[in-house]
Amino acid sequence: MNHLSSSLSIRFAQHSDQGRKPENQDTVGAMIPEGSQLSLKGIAIAIADGVSSSDSAKQASQSAICGFLTDYYATPDTWRTQQSAIRVIQSLNRYLWGQSQNSVMGEGYLTTFTSLIFKGDKYFIFHVGDTRVYRMRDNVLELLTRDHTQKIDSKTTYLSRALGADSALEIDMHSEELRVDDVFILTTDGIHDSLNAHDFECTVRKHLNDPEALIKALEAEALDAGSKDNISVQVAVIDSLGTPSQADAITVLSQLPFPPILSVGNKLDGLQVEKILHESERSQVYLVKDENGTPYVMKTPSINYDDDPAYIERFVMESWIGTRIQNQHVVRIATPPESRSTLYYLTEHIAGPTLGQLIRERAPMDITDAVELVEQLAKGVRAFHRRDTLHQDIKPDNVIVGRNGAVIIDFGSCYVAGVHEVASSFERDKILGTLTYSAPEYRCGGNVGMHSDQYSIAVILYEMLTGKLPFGEAYSEASSLKDFQKLKYHPARIHNPLVPVWLDKALEKALSLQTSARYPALSEWLKDIKRPNPLWRTQQEIPLAERNPLLMWKSIAAVGWLTVLGLLLLNFRG
Repeated sequence: MNHLSSSLSIRFAQHSDQGRKPENQDTVGAMIPEGSQLSLKGIAIAIADGVSSSDSAKQASQSAICGFLTDYYATPDTWRTQQSAIRVIQSLNRYLWGQSQNSVMGEGYLTTFTSLIFKGDKYFIFHVGDTRVYRMRDNVLELLTRDHTQKIDSKTTYLSRALGADSALEIDMHSEELRVDDVFILTTDGIHDSLNAHDFECTVRKHLNDPEALIKALEAEALDAGSKDNISVQVAVIDSLGTPSQADAITVLSQLPFPPILSVGNKLDGLQVEKILHESERSQVYLVKDENGTPYVMKTPSINYDDDPAYIERFVMESWIGTRIQNQHVVRIATPPESRSTLYYLTEHIAGPTLGQLIRERAPMDITDAVELVEQLAKGVRAFHRRDTLHQDIKPDNVIVGRNGAVIIDFGSCYVAGVHEVASSFERDKILGTLTYSAPEYRCGGNVGMHSDQYSIAVILYEMLTGKLPFGEAYSEASSLKDFQKLKYHPARIHNPLVPVWLDKALEKALSLQTSARYPALSEWLKDIKRPNPLWRTQQEIPLAERNPLLMWKSIAAVGWLTVLGLLLLNFRG
């Protein structure tokens, strides 16, 4: 992923001083990484003001800043900025709250917290408390945060929100496009509460392009204005955005040449082709063995796209994604030879048929077996989702059923939220999954998300149980919202009477053409396909003893009387 190297650059300065207080309870910090971290995580700036009324204010602000700058860069590269930052901030909040609850002397670990992250051509603000972020753009100064304070009277206010104040935390988040020459100023209340808006803006305008001078001027003016609090300021000036040129991207992506089309017996980097597993316009897949006889699966790009940066990026991303998904139901990426001479990647070889082959040979399958395989498949998909990644092409032929169950073997259509936040100089390749299994929102412009993979898994279970498709052949031909609205779900029990109503209802819900009507989580769907949901037990399925106990006993009594009457009549005739 070296082609994502960022050209984002800033001029930055920061300073924190105790001012007229005996102790500095403010903390400031920043991280300006290089290489892939600059592209995938960006530049992080953070400021915190420990709440003076709490005994451990200094420790709280230091823990917040140091913890955030360390843990944010340790989150998965695949995560979006928002997911990474909020997860870390919430974790820090729980830690500080726990410290307060467990302290022997009842010390409070409370602090405000504001972070500003620059990534690609966007900025992100995460904010709790009354620290502030200002932006000067096009000669207009704007306050981008709001103070979380409650006013008691003309002289008294208190914080209504702070890190460590409660086990649950509401975080303000704001994101917008970044521009060259934007100036961002982060301050604690020792600065902005001491200066009126006019004086503050005049000072910013006077030292607009000199972060160091601006900080010194703001601190001096705050002290002259009688500030009795700690004083802290951070200033960042955007010099260039993080969008690499298309020429640079192509140069990096083309470092390894495409391999030729291989035949059985050919060797590449010491790997001998044993069998051609798949060939298409976009790629080739081979079974290969190394010099020790260890089998691997090799995937190579198609020479039809050797000058297409979007195609090359997606191919390179396949192995990059695979190395970040660790799950027994997702194929493992193998380490290529050190002397790799061309562009390809290797995965472990899993012996067994594809799920597609099993469906064609055995459908309708045993319900227990089908549900077990789908549960394994869902575990693999959830491993992608935990990495903020959508698979987008879940289909039977992308699943091998080996000795350890179902294993997902393809990464070619994945959407990685963290990578798509990174600006690109070319239009990214947007490959739709196989029409039969892809959710309708991919074609009619709906909201795509984890529920889209849920839809695909549900289609597979339906097909395993029936050998059919839930909306028939017309589904693949639909392309507009109007087309999809004409489709009707075909109950699975029509094709397979052994499918219980409650399982059919769970399928129907997961296969809803409206995303909002599907399950909010895969785990809930898995629960409903393994045991009856009481909401979907029909009157026919609910025993009479549960529906109407009195009627049941009356029926039993009536049958008894009829039986006795019949016996009496037989005896009478006899």
